[in-house]
Amino acid sequence: MYPVLFKLGPFSMHAYGFMLAVGFLVGIFIIIHFAKKENIREEHILELSIYGIIAAIVGSRLMYVIGEWQQYKENLLEIFMVQKGGLAFLGGLLLGFLVVGIAARRRGIPFLKLMDVCAPGASVGYAIARVGCFLNGCCFGHPTEVPWGVRFPFGSLAHAHYGSAAIHPTQIYALLALLAIFIIVVMLWRNKSYDGQVFIWWLCLYAVYRFNVEFFRFCPDEFYWLGLNPGQIIALLMLAAALGVYAALRFQRRVGA
Repeated sequence: MYPVLFKLGPFSMHAYGFMLAVGFLVGIFIIIHFAKKENIREEHILELSIYGIIAAIVGSRLMYVIGEWQQYKENLLEIFMVQKGGLAFLGGLLLGFLVVGIAARRRGIPFLKLMDVCAPGASVGYAIARVGCFLNGCCFGHPTEVPWGVRFPFGSLAHAHYGSAAIHPTQIYALLALLAIFIIVVMLWRNKSYDGQVFIWWLCLYAVYRFNVEFFRFCPDEFYWLGLNPGQIIALLMLAAALGVYAALRFQRRVGA
């Protein structure tokens, strides 16, 4: 709705870039809060956050550009205009896991314990970033007749695909879902009995949310496989991975008992 918040001479403050930065900062603040509960040093969280932010931006941008290559192949410089929007969260999530996991291991921080710490902050940070998507008009849904359908203005990606038709505000669906996930994982902290428990729940809840919201979200027809788009396929893989980790940890606890 408001892709550019304000301008100062040649400088433009893009809503997407601004909300993404706010999301990262709020997410880090929340992560530090929970890290103290696990006796993980604040400086380690700040250091790992830098690696995580870089990996998340690179991974999410890379996945988005691959999916929208027709848009970028004629203007390669646009690939680096991240502040204008165009990040695929799942790509950033996967690369972020890899980079942060390697860095944490070198510092002697258990990966699953760290992921438990990151789950609440990631939920809120992602929710805030989706506000930027809404203001930017990206990550939009299919046309709909529901009363809360949204019409995006000329110049937005949503308008380029569907014109003035009312479409599902999938960005708002994501915002609400991630805030609900945040509440659930915070409540899980009260009864946490082993490292990885909160993280496993987060993965499962995120996978369920993502799989379902993709039914309402636009995706080019050529990316579908067996009736599913890439987001849904990755969501199913995440759910399978979460259940696999849960089974492995449960077996490990039984053997060690």
